[in-house]
Amino acid sequence: MDRRELLKKLGLGTGIVTLTPVTLSLFQSCQNDLDWNPVFFNKDEIDFLETLCELILPSSDILPGSKDLDLVRFIDLYAFNVLDDGFKSFLTKTFNSFKNEYFEESDNSNINRIDKTSISKLLNFYLEENKVKHDIWMNDYMESYKSLSYMFLFSVRELLINAFRTNQYIATNVLVYKPIPMEQKGCVDLKSATNGKAWAID
Repeated sequence: MDRRELLKKLGLGTGIVTLTPVTLSLFQSCQNDLDWNPVFFNKDEIDFLETLCELILPSSDILPGSKDLDLVRFIDLYAFNVLDDGFKSFLTKTFNSFKNEYFEESDNSNINRIDKTSISKLLNFYLEENKVKHDIWMNDYMESYKSLSYMFLFSVRELLINAFRTNQYIATNVLVYKPIPMEQKGCVDLKSATNGKAWAID
């Protein structure tokens, strides 16, 4: 599975989650459902993912982060309701590989004993220190545990970024959101069209 095929299966393609009626209902449920229970990942995995995703997309003085926006909830619902069975299996397999590496790095075998430093080290190893190996891992993910772990991080990062861009607060307060554009103007630069802001939906 190459990068293009993976993005296609994730439903991202150009970097934006496809806005189907199912996806829109997920956005709504993430905003309104206070009594939420995970449906794809288990509770311990959700706690682990929340730590992982907050390291990838932390909060700052300017913008809220993954935990503030409850983006892991959207990832869980999106995986359960939108991804096909083949990709659900793929996500589970790659997550298991990453968890096994985490257990080795943190020297414990219990996922609910979260070691933020160990997760950070693995993130740095896969996403920063070894960028030259990304294409190799992408096209060879069935052959090694490192490829599987990288594919998990790649998939989660893509889902996280798109959950962030389509989150109600980010879309309406940070980006430009017009679900029903009134008119199309050709050859207009971003500065004049949106005051320099990126679109929440392409």
